[in-house]
Amino acid sequence: MRAIRLFRPITLKDIRQYSKCSSNHAIEFTNEDLGKLYTVEKQESVALKLTDTLPRPYSAQLNTLRECTWLCRAPLVEAVHCLKAVRPSFPSIRMVLWGQMGTGKTMTLNQLVHVGHQQKWVVWHVPRVLTWTRVIRDVQVNTINRSRVDTPTHAVNFLNLFKSQNQHIWQTLAGLKTERQYDWSNVEKTPAGSSLTDVVEMGISAPFSACDCVGVLGRELRRHATEGKVKLLVAVDQANSLYGNRTMIKKADFSKAMPEEVSLVVHMRKFFDKNWTNGACVLVADKAEFSKIKETEDFPLNTPLELFREEGFEAIDPFIPIETTHYTKAEADSLYNYYKEMQWISSANGRTDSGRDQMYYLSGSNPYLYERLCSFN
Repeated sequence: MRAIRLFRPITLKDIRQYSKCSSNHAIEFTNEDLGKLYTVEKQESVALKLTDTLPRPYSAQLNTLRECTWLCRAPLVEAVHCLKAVRPSFPSIRMVLWGQMGTGKTMTLNQLVHVGHQQKWVVWHVPRVLTWTRVIRDVQVNTINRSRVDTPTHAVNFLNLFKSQNQHIWQTLAGLKTERQYDWSNVEKTPAGSSLTDVVEMGISAPFSACDCVGVLGRELRRHATEGKVKLLVAVDQANSLYGNRTMIKKADFSKAMPEEVSLVVHMRKFFDKNWTNGACVLVADKAEFSKIKETEDFPLNTPLELFREEGFEAIDPFIPIETTHYTKAEADSLYNYYKEMQWISSANGRTDSGRDQMYYLSGSNPYLYERLCSFN
């Protein structure tokens, strides 16, 4: 006689003791979820390429724990509340995440990218602007505007990320058509009425035109968003570097190009114009533009005005400033319980109440330093 199973198998998720949010959809979070944890589905984590876009220590944590679990904090709830106000009749909303080093600006940005992905917005995500201006791969003069320089490798990498993060709405993007014909060279052209996905594929397959394809894609997406066909989320880390005072890109005369002479930077700045609607720009103000060794040098630069400087501040104004802060004791305890349960904290001393309190106070409640201390215990 065949045995009857009366109860379903107990899984690890059933017996976890740390505080969990009411949902894994951040769009539904309320103040009741603050200080609690939620998990990103594996397929979403892969599609968003979180191991590439998150800070390196957290990427290592993802690979070790084999899951992506995030903390619900006040900046996330505030930003999500702003995203709910996006509509075709309102100008695009701009938010600036700012705060001291290690307080979670990049983490919050990636959480909002995840929100956009879940809500089937078109996601335009630039994980590191400094890579565009300081890490040199290849450089060429733009064929349309000879005063600009192109960085094809960076443009192709961006288009590949865009394709991956928006793969679940690829058919929707294929239904969006170009307004006019675009000529990439004497031979390569994209006729009017072509799918926006054709523009993406063109840039990926022909790197010489990739920077121009990024510009066209941005222009067309802003138009379609304004017409109410899609909602557009623009997420830019180190956004103040778009208005920096230098790059490492050399022009044909061996002088270094200014940011406004770099094609990708020019295309990104156009998102801050006030002529489009039904979207939001989330920008991170990061002092990495001014400091290479953030952990050892004390630069009193944290506010948007200090980091964007006058030119950048005027370009993005008006915006909603959202400050990221140090952990509260409740937030730190939630993460501690999670790390302890997942064996991220493995030492005997680290797993005691005394060890928990010591790590909290040694880190000064700084989220980055707290995670580092937990990883070494």
